Amino acid sequence: MKALIDLLARRVRLYRPDGNPLRRRSDRLEALAVLVTGLVVLAGVWPAVVVGRLAYEGALHEESAHAVGRHQVRATLLADAPAARVALTEMPVGEQRAMASWTTSSGAARSGPVPVPGVARAGSTVPLWIDAAGRPVPPPTARTVLRARGVVTGLLLMSVIALAAAGGFAGFRWWTDRRRYQEWEIQWARAGEDWGRRRSP
Repeated sequence: MKALIDLLARRVRLYRPDGNPLRRRSDRLEALAVLVTGLVVLAGVWPAVVVGRLAYEGALHEESAHAVGRHQVRATLLADAPAARVALTEMPVGEQRAMASWTTSSGAARSGPVPVPGVARAGSTVPLWIDAAGRPVPPPTARTVLRARGVVTGLLLMSVIALAAAGGFAGFRWWTDRRRYQEWEIQWARAGEDWGRRRSP
């Protein structure tokens, strides 16, 4: 932790504005680029919050649209749950199904495979979500899950903004470093010429 604090302190001393006469124009430009990069990252916080909020509200609206006519009933198992997990294509890994029967809100009888716990026995009941036609549907997504998705969306956008700002600064620093090396070569060449003139008889 102390090493990180020391590193940050050195960076602050390196880029803070001062009246050091040894600072070159490229040094001041690099310090300005650091400031601009920080401001861009800070400015990206608000759009990230807005996008995360919109993602959450959009998911909530979509969930509400799917919830029309969806309600929960009790399904009676017609067979024991499978003892072993089976491969399923349209459900989470590890979920098992067994035949069951249920009654819709209109009184119609339905039957079919439904998700069940591994220890469920024939004759027991399990909760089941169905649509207006009486067909099994996934349960509603919890609001905490929708909020988490919105937060993740906002964080992803914030990460993209921060990476783009850092990439821009890295490119600018690469350009300033090239300029510094060129200036050093020119100054060393001039210093060599001056030194040669002073040593000549």
